[in-house]
Amino acid sequence: MRNILLALLVLATPAFAAAPDPLLQQIVAAARAAPPASIAFERSSRAVSQDAGGAAETHTRVERWDGQQITPLSIDGKPATPDDIARIRKAAAGKPVAGYHRIADYFGNGAKRSTDAQGHVVFRVDGLPKGSVDINGDRSSDMAAEALVDTSGPTPFVSRLRVFLIKPLSFFMVAKLDSFEVINDYKLGATGRPALIHQIQTMAGAQMGKAGTTRTEISYTPLR
Repeated sequence: MRNILLALLVLATPAFAAAPDPLLQQIVAAARAAPPASIAFERSSRAVSQDAGGAAETHTRVERWDGQQITPLSIDGKPATPDDIARIRKAAAGKPVAGYHRIADYFGNGAKRSTDAQGHVVFRVDGLPKGSVDINGDRSSDMAAEALVDTSGPTPFVSRLRVFLIKPLSFFMVAKLDSFEVINDYKLGATGRPALIHQIQTMAGAQMGKAGTTRTEISYTPLR
């Protein structure tokens, strides 16, 4: 009976939470200080898709975010039409806007801290908050994120963010996502705030037994 009571006591004793990481808190606070409405950028993207054994298909797009809405400027080298603008704005409605502020979304609830071979601080989260990644449905819980921190200057910031699929996924027995990775690069802007400047997204999988890959490269130019 004494052993049972001791076991119950252990189960009932609250575990002490780990102390918040001051460096992570500083980074998250800086990310929250730059919401989507406070940023503006123009981005140029080039997406190359290829099925196994097939020819590559390339699409380009230039868009602008003014702090309120996205506006496509050109698609595959041609000026965006009113229909293009309406369609793209509808598809973007309710979805997160790219930018450094998303660091707070991913790491706001804490992260594991480590150091890479070069001595850089790395924060990692396994399983992202709901709404972070949409691939034929919300796949956020199947993703991990790693943030590489630049501490060389007076203000530490995330210089590179990697979001990736933890393990392959199957969709309704007819499709499979073998790999998915997004790498974001950030740099300090003229205002001293970090800004997203470059992104590479790669994914590979199969649908109805037909394998394929897609690689999208996006360059961002801050407008303010």
